[in-house]
Amino acid sequence: MVAAVAPSLRLYVQSGPNADTRIECHRLVTLLGSRSGCKVHLRHAWVAPVHMGIVQTGGEIIAVDLLTKTGSKLNDLKLEHETLADGDELTVAPWAFRAEIEKREHGGNGDVHTLDLEPSPQLIAFEHVQSGRILQPNRKVCVIGRRPGADIHIDDNRVSRAHALLFVHQGYPVVLDLLSRNRTMVNGEAIHYRQLRDNDVLKIGDSEFRVRLVGSSVGQKKSKDVRVVTPPDTHPPVLQPAIALEDDLVDIQSVESSQRWRIADSLEKAGGKR
Repeated sequence: MVAAVAPSLRLYVQSGPNADTRIECHRLVTLLGSRSGCKVHLRHAWVAPVHMGIVQTGGEIIAVDLLTKTGSKLNDLKLEHETLADGDELTVAPWAFRAEIEKREHGGNGDVHTLDLEPSPQLIAFEHVQSGRILQPNRKVCVIGRRPGADIHIDDNRVSRAHALLFVHQGYPVVLDLLSRNRTMVNGEAIHYRQLRDNDVLKIGDSEFRVRLVGSSVGQKKSKDVRVVTPPDTHPPVLQPAIALEDDLVDIQSVESSQRWRIADSLEKAGGKR
């Protein structure tokens, strides 16, 4: 769930089936798509299984098109990865949604204050276990998937077109599985959502990434070209997806049926040390 001090989000259905409906978005990630389990279930031939993700980072709200063929729009322009403002219009197939964003004031009488004695890491990096290469996210929300254009492109048939989202929430990396068929694994466990800690092992298909959280200033440096990760030929047994029972899903049925990542050979190179 979203923190009490984070901006709140509602989606107002301006046009399309179920127009004049407001959808409260309380999750860290609101998924729109045709697959059962998406928060906003859009049943239409032009809508991908997971079509768009709207991510709460704790301070801002970011909309990401999930590598779809038909695309998404923000204010009539092609959407890839954009921070939303109050009143922005998101378009998916025949639906147009208006983002209603309310920023909450810090320090009011109703605010809950917490004291975190553990400093947030200044460097968030991922070591590709098979090759030893270090990757750093350059975007606030990164897509991991099989389709070219993914921030982490994994050429593996066990990896979904858009498999998982990786983002930073309140200073720490978080991974969210995008309802993938072969699941996302952390430390050998299939997960839906997980905050990542130092030395955790994230597994997507046959590719493994070790989480590296380091106190350095490298996290602000600009990124270089990403390389495709090609996993070995061996394939472990396919895991069946778990069925999540959610009580806040919204079902809307239509009448009609780059430069992404900094890469380095080591943490020292990622930190700018030569």
